[in-house]
Amino acid sequence: MREKDLPIDLAKHKVYSRSAQKCVRKLLRRYYDIDTAETLWEKVQLRYCEFLEDEPALAGSKITLSIYDPILIFAWYDVVPDKPPLEDIQQDIYDCFFSSFSVMGKLFDLNRKADNRLAGRIFRKTGEIRREEIKKFPDSFRMGYFDYDRDNCAVRYSFTQCPNAEFAKRHHMEDVLPVMCNCDHLAMQALHAVLIREGTCLTSDCCDYCIVGDRDPIAEKYELRKAENGLWISVRK
Repeated sequence: MREKDLPIDLAKHKVYSRSAQKCVRKLLRRYYDIDTAETLWEKVQLRYCEFLEDEPALAGSKITLSIYDPILIFAWYDVVPDKPPLEDIQQDIYDCFFSSFSVMGKLFDLNRKADNRLAGRIFRKTGEIRREEIKKFPDSFRMGYFDYDRDNCAVRYSFTQCPNAEFAKRHHMEDVLPVMCNCDHLAMQALHAVLIREGTCLTSDCCDYCIVGDRDPIAEKYELRKAENGLWISVRK
């Protein structure tokens, strides 16, 4: 089914991106023959539309890829009869959401002070966008705080509300969410950095971020572990 023919109220919601479409169709072709994959793809599209019927209207928010593309991933996993191990598709999901970070990693190294400070400004600007749009879209990402530690070249911020986590809870798909959350760690690794995150909105009252270069002494105090629910969590050594 063509995206323009999907029964979606575009005044309230957006259609998933081309990148997300390619990702899901690639996964379907990996596990099924062509005819079955095409049949399942249409079912995924319709499930996506069904999901949107009960979702808050967020089409007007400025950063929507991180809201609507995950719903397509949830729809894919909900539809496929054979659920693949999520760790087997982790790289595919990362490529869908964060492939640009692998490109940027060839130019940027967050161990360098100039690049680190630039990253701090970018995250600060993103936070300003989030804090402004939450006034109009109370169900969007809610930024908790932001702090740039110039002395230690550390970017710290948090989210106290995540639409992806809320979606997962509403639809009892908490087991699928980690494959998307874990991409944050891979994205920072691509920039020669470490994301220190001890909790997420799925399991605690906030999703905390501390980003430092991978050669920073702070990074050496933590190790990344996989929790029982599949989330990668930073744990003090």
